[in-house]
Amino acid sequence: MAFHIRLKELRQQQNLTLRKLGEKAGVSYSILNSIENGRIIPSKDVALALAVALKIDDREAFISLANNPSEL
Repeated sequence: MAFHIRLKELRQQQNLTLRKLGEKAGVSYSILNSIENGRIIPSKDVALALAVALKIDDREAFISLANNPSEL
């Protein structure tokens, strides 16, 4: 599964808006929007911040998914 699709699923499961997730992760709305729409690939630091904000247990797998653009 592509990172941007997984990110959106996780965000929606937690009933978070892009703005709320951005606040929790310290990432701007516009960057999150671009990530979720598959226009940009997040850096490792951004992927980690999102994993922390979403309380993901397997952060390494989440970051690895972000760094695999062949899935886009």
